[in-house]
Amino acid sequence: MTNGELESAIRRALNIFDDWVEVTGFVTKHTSYYYEFQSLIEDAVHCGAQQATGDFKKLESERTDD
Repeated sequence: MTNGELESAIRRALNIFDDWVEVTGFVTKHTSYYYEFQSLIEDAVHCGAQQATGDFKKLESERTDD
């Protein structure tokens, strides 16, 4: 998977999320919760890409300062 393909997948997922937000009104756009949800969606796309390619790496959100 190329970086462009990954970015395209992320953009698609975020567009689906934005459509859902427009329909449901569940979260207000451009608020901290909205950006947190976007971050979770991006992580999910990265997880899917890693699974598809077999290239597993810890995401930034999984890292701890232990």
